[in-house]
Amino acid sequence: MTIADRYVSPFDDRAREPVPDAPRPASLAGVTVGLLDISKPRGQEFLDRVEQHLRADHDVADVVRLRKPTFARPAPADVLAEAERCGAVLVALAD
Repeated sequence: MTIADRYVSPFDDRAREPVPDAPRPASLAGVTVGLLDISKPRGQEFLDRVEQHLRADHDVADVVRLRKPTFARPAPADVLAEAERCGAVLVALAD
């Protein structure tokens, strides 16, 4: 048995069409910004600081806090629906 027989690639072998990045606003002035906590440790602390910075240094319309029930699963439909109303969404991947 060779190493290639035992090796499992972490990459998805299925061919997929590339998905373009979401458009980014030129400015956050007047934008509702969503802060998505994926429920990893200390993510909420990180987003607290981001929110303070957004409110103090940018003319954002609003900051909406969103949270996934667990980092191990995709966001539920209600969280995604809430994120849809935001002009920009930041995701906390803290640990």
